Formats: sequence, structure tokens, C-alpha cells
Amino acid sequence: MNGWREGLGNGRSAPMPVELPPRREFGGPPRPAEREPRLVASPTAPKIPLARLVVRVAAGSVGLSLAVGVVVGRWTAVEAASPASANSAAELRVRGAGHLDAVAGAEIAGEGRLLTDAALIRERLLGTGVPKRVSVERVLPGGVRVEVEEKRAVALLDWEPPAALAADGTVLGRATVADFAWAGAADLVLIRGAERIAADFAERTALAGRLAAALAHRPELDRLVSEVDVSGGPYRVRAVLRSPSLSVLLTETDFLGGLERVAVLLPDLVERWPGLTRVDARVADRLLVRTGGAAAPPTPPLDSPGGQSS
Repeated sequence: MNGWREGLGNGRSAPMPVELPPRREFGGPPRPAEREPRLVASPTAPKIPLARLVVRVAAGSVGLSLAVGVVVGRWTAVEAASPASANSAAELRVRGAGHLDAVAGAEIAGEGRLLTDAALIRERLLGTGVPKRVSVERVLPGGVRVEVEEKRAVALLDWEPPAALAADGTVLGRATVADFAWAGAADLVLIRGAERIAADFAERTALAGRLAAALAHRPELDRLVSEVDVSGGPYRVRAVLRSPSLSVLLTETDFLGGLERVAVLLPDLVERWPGLTRVDARVADRLLVRTGGAAAPPTPPLDSPGGQSS
């Protein structure tokens, strides 16, 4: 045994597996030991034809790709229009308030087959206006995994029913509770004056989106404003305060600055003018106020003919 170990240390490899001589039974006749270990042939692995091997690998890959479909949060799986095959493994994951589900043209399968062109899928989804980001990843063999992040609502349009508005002026769709959760806001400002029948509808919604996005970055001012009217255009924006219910005229260029000046002087303005109804903050160095008129003093009761008051 020592010689065998030394042989391995010298770099010689002993053939394995080996069959050693059987142990001599006690009391039996001695059996001549073999000088060298005898080789035993190992069983050969069954040979699989190449065509069958390719079929097995492809089938396993298709099964693995079709097995993906775990729903996490707002992740949703979409079935392809064609039957399950090597060219129909598709998965659409959407993060947002769910507006993409109600938009036409957001399919990733068409004409009975899966769309595998990444650029075409991205163009089709972005063309709906709802997604902010689209990522397309190929899933072999022949499938795709699409991840979409929707835009967040910054305001509500005063429609019936109210609609969610994005910062770039895109009307995302009917507003739901999910819009508040996805925007991370307890309340969203109400937009008036952006009617669908208006000739400058796109300009008004774009203006409203910019103003609402600016308010969202200033929470201390956002809490003061309940609604914004954009029917007058960028040079006559009307913001309505929550308490007191007061109209403030502003311009887009000085929207936050004008609101800040009014917020600082609001207690003094209300105390000095009890009937204050509107403040014009479109001039940088002054505020123009309008009151509804002081309340008339109560009329004293008339004396009755008998010298007694009624």
C-alpha cells in the first residue's frame, strides 16, 4: 500500500475502478493473489440521438419560460393571442394605477402572433401616453418580457367622472383610488377650465399639468389650494384657497411666488378686509384686493304706537 501511495504522489494515476483480490477465508486453502489490480469496465451512458436531445432541451426551455407568471403587487400577466408555443411566451408587467388596462392599442400580440420586435412593442405602448418607462427583454425561446411604469397623476380634471392628469398634460383616464396611492398623495388639486370641447384643450391640460406638478413640489403651498382654473390661459390663472375660500389671480411664470406672498400676508388681509373675495397677485410688488362690501348694520326695531317696541 505504501508503494501505491508513493506512486500517486509521483504523478501516476491508478486506473479506477478496480477489483481487489477476494479476502482469504479462515482455514481454507490459500488462493494465489494477483500481482496487479484488474480493471473493471464501467457501464457506458446510453447515447441519445442529437435530434431527440435538441427536442428535450427546447421543450424544457419553453416550459420554464411559460411557467413565469408570479403576480407581485401590480404585476399582471398577459396571455398571447396565439396558442402556447415556442413563439408565444409573453409576459407584461405593469406598475402604476392600472390605466394601461383600459387603453386601446396596448397589446403586445397582434394578428394571431406575438410581437417580438422590441422597438415596435415599445413604440406601441409609449404611443398610448400612459407609460413613463417601457423595458422590453427577450425570453428564449422566442418570447418577450415587457415591464411598464405608468405616469403618476398630479391633479384631477373636473369632469364627470373626474379624470387623472399627469404632469405633462396627459389625461391618464378615469380617476380611481389607485391614483392617490401611486402618486403618494393624500389629495390632488382639482383642475377647472380644461373642457374637452375647447379648441385649445391640449394647451390647457399642459398648463394645468405644469402648475399641478409645481404645487406638488411645494407641500406647504399645495395644502392651501383646493382648485386651479386654467380657462384664462397662462396670464390669468385663478387659484382657489381652501380656508378662507378666496380666489387668487396669478400668472404661470410667478405662480408659486404669488401664492407665497399671499400666504404670508393672508392673516393680515383677512383681518383688514373682512369681506375679502379676491386677491390679484399678478403684479410682483403689490397685491390688489377686492371685497364684497361690508355687511350692513342691523336695523333697529321700530317702536309700536303704544310706545312699546315690537
